[in-house]
Order: sequence, then C-alpha cells, then structure tokens
Amino acid sequence: MTPELQICPRAMLFGHTASITCLSKASASSDKQYIVSASESGEMCLWDVNDGRCIEFTKLACAHTGIQFYQFTIGTQKEGRLLCNGHYPEILVVDATSLEVLYSLVSKISPDWISSMSIIRSHRTQEDTVVAVSVTGILKVWMITAEVSKMQDLDPVFEEESKPIYCQGCQSISFCSFTQSSLLVVCSKYWRVFDAGDYSLLCSVPSDSDQSWTGGEFIAADKVIIWTEDGCSYIYKLPASCQSASEHFRSDVGKTKEGSIPPLIYSVVVCSDKQKDGGEQEEEEEVEVICLRPSGFDSELYTPKQLYRHRPLEAPVSPETLSVSSRQHEEELIG
Repeated sequence: MTPELQICPRAMLFGHTASITCLSKASASSDKQYIVSASESGEMCLWDVNDGRCIEFTKLACAHTGIQFYQFTIGTQKEGRLLCNGHYPEILVVDATSLEVLYSLVSKISPDWISSMSIIRSHRTQEDTVVAVSVTGILKVWMITAEVSKMQDLDPVFEEESKPIYCQGCQSISFCSFTQSSLLVVCSKYWRVFDAGDYSLLCSVPSDSDQSWTGGEFIAADKVIIWTEDGCSYIYKLPASCQSASEHFRSDVGKTKEGSIPPLIYSVVVCSDKQKDGGEQEEEEEVEVICLRPSGFDSELYTPKQLYRHRPLEAPVSPETLSVSSRQHEEELIG
C-alpha cells in the first residue's frame, strides 16, 4: 500500500499451471512472511513474499476453494497448520511448512462439500473450535484439543456436532471476539446471527433483490459490517436479542417469525458518473458514506475524511485512512 492508500503491485509470482482458487497467509511472524496458494488442479505453492520464491510445492487430487492459517503452541514451539476446504467432503489439515496432509476433519452425519469455515479461539473455554457450513446448509463443529493438534497421521477427526441451520450459499462465518458468544453467518441473499453456545438463530436479515452479500465481520459487540460483491458496505446495529449483555438476549429464539431487522446506521457506497469540465460523463469512483440517525431518518452524506472530522455517531474511519494533506488541514482546524 502506498502512503496515499493505493494498491501497488510489488511482485508477480509464477508457479501454477492452472487458475488460482484461493490464497492465505502461512506464517504468523513478521520476519517470515509466507503465503500459500492453491489452484483448481490441486496444486499448492508456499511463497516467501519477501523475495517472491516458491519454497515448497505439492499437488493433491482435490481442488481447494478456501484455506485458513492456524497456529498453536506445543510447549515452547509454535506450529502452523493450514485448514483447507473445497470440492471434497472434509477439511484437510496441512502442515504450513511442508504442505503435508497430517489428518482430516470428517463428517459422520451428512458429509458434503464445505462452503465456508472459521476457527474460533475462545478465551472463555480455552479451546479452539472449527465451525463450518456445508453446501446443504448444515453446520459442523470440530474441537481442536491439544491431543488433536499434535496429530501427524491420517486418522480422521469426527465432528462434535452437526446441525441444520438452513444457510445455503454460505459466504463467510465470523466469531464475535468482543462477547465470545455470537456467530455471524453471511449468505448471498441473507445474513444471520447465531448463539455460539447452541447455535440457535438470533437474527436474520434478507438482502435487497439487487444485492448479493459476500462477507461480514463483527466490529463491536452490537455492530456488524456486511459487504456486497460490488464493493458496498453496510453497518448494522444488532437488536437487543443478539446482545449477550442485554436482558432481552435470546428473546426471539424459537419464534416462527424471523428476528427484527436491525437498523442500518452506515452505508458506504461507491459513486460514479462525475461531470467533466466539457460536460461529458467520466467514470470516476468516489467513496461516500451515508450516515443515518438512530431513528432512521435525516440521513447525511459524507466523504470518509468529512466523516472522520464530523463523527456524527461512531465513525468507522481511522486516522490512518487520512492523507497527509488532510491531516495537516485537520491540525489547522484544531489549532
């Protein structure tokens, strides 16, 4: 990233003979910056991004569509693992250094391809959990204990729980690190919040007819950001039934009607069709942030820099996103 927050290519890495399907980091330390890539022909490459070298290569009989890096500690030694899912009915656990398949997370009940998965590191239980949703909308849960982490053979690890949550087309799964009690599951046509304890449905929000959700994250105990495939983002305030600190927590569980739709408090969209000096239309992208009052009325429009200066609610734009010139202007205003 340049100081002006522009993306600038640093290197082009060659090593695959087929289209690349997924990427992931493969190390946690800053001195060893490794990434791993996988292709639709089953190839996996481990790269050192400092010099662009391919330092390890393997080819499997299956194609990955998702990879997540996972690090744990055995004594004083830190080990890295890659959790891979794709066009096969299990999750493969791969050594992050040798790219060797160590063992697999297997389903006894309704095995199927995995759409999305997430690694939950709970400070409350001191256990790591892998949560995944299959293409048929069944949630799977595997416990990663210390004994499982040390495994280096091909014995399968079976799921602890398998529960239908009716989330077809799952795009992402996120754990709320603020409360350690909620899961956000984003599908293309709706997103839902579940209780991380028993995976009960707490809230469900459909998308507009012309939108397709592609991911989401918790940004606070009571707020989530959801984004679409065309680059728009929306920040919602969760209802009290989704907040573990509220006396109304889980109040909508078991009701036939879906939970109340949370109020939209921010909308970050990309605008175009700007006028040129000659009256012609020019396709220029400019980010604008629409801020809504808690009541949902009296919306105001800001650019990210204006939003940071004004802060009508809790602006999601940090000082790092301001350019040097805007920071100087900010200091002048404060002075």
